[in-house]
Amino acid sequence: MRSIEKVLLEFDPETRNLLPALKKISAAFGYVSEKDAKKTAEYFSIPLSKTYETASFYDLVWTKKQPSLAVQVCSGTNCAVSGSFEVIKEMENYLKIKAGDGFNSKIKLEIISCLGQCGEGPVVVVNGKIFTRVTASGVHGILEEWL
Repeated sequence: MRSIEKVLLEFDPETRNLLPALKKISAAFGYVSEKDAKKTAEYFSIPLSKTYETASFYDLVWTKKQPSLAVQVCSGTNCAVSGSFEVIKEMENYLKIKAGDGFNSKIKLEIISCLGQCGEGPVVVVNGKIFTRVTASGVHGILEEWL
């Protein structure tokens, strides 16, 4: 298992590296814990509030422990035009939860902004794995792998 210190040492302690470091911490540990945020702030010599401000702004950096199944669907313009809202509706029906509902501790379905893969939409991220050109009819096949 990796330690927070090992992850941080992969980056020069310059402010421009804060976001890449937070992304790596989030990916390695599932989220950026309060303890990890403090160590990150110290490493970069920035206020803790700047660490949280950066972490909470971006969709792919989590500041809370994630459920065992985290599903994100892009709602950027190109994904929306390509059918992302139909994909979301089908996921809601299949998972029996509403997007954005924070009451289920095991499954999280959220609508997020652009993932920068506009020509590949609709884009879905399941526990960090990216699926492109997802259709409503393809939702079951994707989610069956995770349930």
